[in-house]
Amino acid sequence: MLRAIKYILGILFYSAAIANDTWHVPRECETIQEAIDIAENGDEIIISSGVWKEQLVIDGKSIYIHSEAGAEETVIHAGGMGVVVRCTGGTLTIFEGFTIRGGKAIQGGGVCIENSSPTFRLCLIDFNSAEEGGGAYVLRGAPVFEQCCFSFNLAEKGDGIWAKHARPELTACIFAGDSIGWESGEMVTIRDTNSPAGACCIRDVCVQTASVACWEAGGLYRGEATTCVEACAPVCDEDVTGDGVVNSTDVLRVISSFGFCP
Repeated sequence: MLRAIKYILGILFYSAAIANDTWHVPRECETIQEAIDIAENGDEIIISSGVWKEQLVIDGKSIYIHSEAGAEETVIHAGGMGVVVRCTGGTLTIFEGFTIRGGKAIQGGGVCIENSSPTFRLCLIDFNSAEEGGGAYVLRGAPVFEQCCFSFNLAEKGDGIWAKHARPELTACIFAGDSIGWESGEMVTIRDTNSPAGACCIRDVCVQTASVACWEAGGLYRGEATTCVEACAPVCDEDVTGDGVVNSTDVLRVISSFGFCP
């Protein structure tokens, strides 16, 4: 019996030792960067509302950083002194509920991601500037931007996002006049409109915008009531017959349908 009790106590002690920590800013750490430097993989950092004049660097760590009051009340502002949030070293960190503002750099004014795949969720990325990727610059990574709004960012290439050898995943994001660009030179601009928004599938990304803006950007509009959750699953629109192959049968089907739509 005593041996069993010791075994259970040992397990409880070990579990407590490896439990993830939670850091509060500014209660326990004066700055966000200080909390990042102290945190270990799996830790949580909670940020109080306010304007935080910082330039954050996350190198390799994978932690959960989120605000208490949401993006409108929690601003990370670089003051035009460089990148607001820089992610390197393979980090899988999650950022949730921040306004990322005031960045100015050659690459990635708001967010600069290199060889990493972090997640940005429920963030406002605005009023940043760069030569490449005013809002965000991605080099070799697969970051996720979920329900983020890009607006008033400026860049020579990609006001909103510029990607090189990368596959950023955009889910239910809003691009208010900002553009999405790839290294190949292809640029997609989603202009702001007052029309009802729906899911717009462009290449392998999905954004929320109005039908006219989607068509102008060369996207496939899924309808006003649609969302990006499942609307942009991989499809082959050229496969008219739905047999999984694009061939002469599809061409003949299109030719036979020439004329006015009913």
